[in-house]
Amino acid sequence: METTSIVSVPQDYPVELRYEPRVVSGFRPVIEPHLALCFGVLQHIVCEQNRHPGGSYSLIADWHATTMWASGPQLQRATLATAAALLALGINPYKTLLFAQSHVTGLGDMAWLLSCMTPESLLLRNPVSNGSAVNKNNIGAILYPVLMAADVLSLRGTKVVIPRDQVPNSRKVRQIANSANRILGIPLFPVPVPVVRGGDVPGIDGLRMDISRNNQVSLFRSLRELRLQVRHIQTDQRGLHEPKDPNTCTVFRLYSLVAAPLEVQEMAERYRKGQIGYEEAKNTLALAIASRFSRPAEIFEEWMKRPDDIRDVLRNGAEAVSTEVHATLVLIRERMGLAL
Repeated sequence: METTSIVSVPQDYPVELRYEPRVVSGFRPVIEPHLALCFGVLQHIVCEQNRHPGGSYSLIADWHATTMWASGPQLQRATLATAAALLALGINPYKTLLFAQSHVTGLGDMAWLLSCMTPESLLLRNPVSNGSAVNKNNIGAILYPVLMAADVLSLRGTKVVIPRDQVPNSRKVRQIANSANRILGIPLFPVPVPVVRGGDVPGIDGLRMDISRNNQVSLFRSLRELRLQVRHIQTDQRGLHEPKDPNTCTVFRLYSLVAAPLEVQEMAERYRKGQIGYEEAKNTLALAIASRFSRPAEIFEEWMKRPDDIRDVLRNGAEAVSTEVHATLVLIRERMGLAL
């Protein structure tokens, strides 16, 4: 694990510059909440939000998503659905500030100022991951790490919780923080420590679950709909009574995420002894998903019937975050000669 490279701030610095623990996480908006949303980052935030009262921030990355979405109404629905899913799965808006990027006043200003302190070469190295933009040559996609840095550094985040595929971008955020501190001449920003949580959740094709691949398994569908989804999970050609390798089977890997440990152990033994076929395993997986997320599914539907209440949660979070961003911008403007 990397550690921050900025030394403690001297006690005679303004209180705004003294680093307090602040944990920042982000979630890509999706119209159809799926299994990959639940595991990893979200689990960590739900478990840790009590440890950082007032210092936990979770954003819905709707500005980042504009590199991928061509439809405004679709993006709006995805933002509402993702917020409802996060609330249903355990995000407490009284402990973790939940907000949408686009609602935060000053975040665009922050991104521009940081872009002026970011080396061009940093952004041109591996600028876009597969499937993350409609047009991989658009400037917004290339500036992705700068906007990510604005999300974290404007809140002076000390930790950023990320999935494994965001590690390269988290390294760029750290470099941008160091570059900005050097140019500003003060250690304004803590260099955020990446907290990597969760491995890749496989989709029905065995690749990383991603809505752009259309390989997701939903969280909040009926048992019948879940059965229809999981029946398409790709498997090998081993017969009903042939031994199978649970470690290479997508059905088992998903089951191990949602079932109880003893149930997972039992399923693994049946795989190895050739006591279960893939059709039964898929049906068992669908039942496990429906059981695990039955109550969250009800809460999700309740929220989706009250979109104005979702907007209120996001608006309240954005107002609090905007105050934090403004305080950071005041300090930057003073250092850059922009405060007249």
